Amino acid sequence: MTNLFDGLFLYEIILMLLGSILFLVVIFLIVKEKDINKNHLMGIGFSIVMIAFPSIKSFSIQDGIINIEKNLEELKANPDDSDTKKTLEQEVSTIGNRPVNNTKRMTTLSEANLELGKTQKAKSLAKEVLDKAPENAQAAEVVNIIEVEKDIKEVNSNPQNKKAKQELHSRIEKLKKIPTRSGRRTSRIAAGYDALGDEVMVRAYVDSTRMYQPKNPIIRKYENKEPLVPKSRD
Repeated sequence: MTNLFDGLFLYEIILMLLGSILFLVVIFLIVKEKDINKNHLMGIGFSIVMIAFPSIKSFSIQDGIINIEKNLEELKANPDDSDTKKTLEQEVSTIGNRPVNNTKRMTTLSEANLELGKTQKAKSLAKEVLDKAPENAQAAEVVNIIEVEKDIKEVNSNPQNKKAKQELHSRIEKLKKIPTRSGRRTSRIAAGYDALGDEVMVRAYVDSTRMYQPKNPIIRKYENKEPLVPKSRD
């Protein structure tokens, strides 16, 4: 169960705690004096407001995370859906820089930022998750995808750079070992092999991507290409 305080600022937590204390004190006074007066009612009213404000924020954060998860699932089915991306960006902005510490929520936010192209934020969140939960495969996927994309850009900008190609190949191997059933992962592996000029492996991972993400753009890139023909021996 998620901590009720997760995502709340310190002043909101203090406000909730003080409101709870005030409520208990007023109830104690009512029981002790066996009477309810105007001051008691005002105290109860203030305490309810103090508790309700951060509670509403907490439930708002919870709803925001649920909506983000829903939008991420929709983007897995259709990565080119601009309306869903716009909605996702709005949901992420509502949570903003709140101090979320739950690893599941942080992973969700990391994946969302990756989908929105905010790689620095995505990587930062994913690394925080891995510090707390090194076995988190989704966070590891985010970090390695970002590294693969960086190496792909380097290889594409300088195809003769052997060191960059070796680095990309190494990154691809790490990404391949992450046990996630993710079209995002397989499509990036395919893109990596594409940069390395290994069309056989590209097609293999394009086929894998089709299983998870049938509308991924990399599939369209290769579906109209001529099939590979084995070279004849002279």
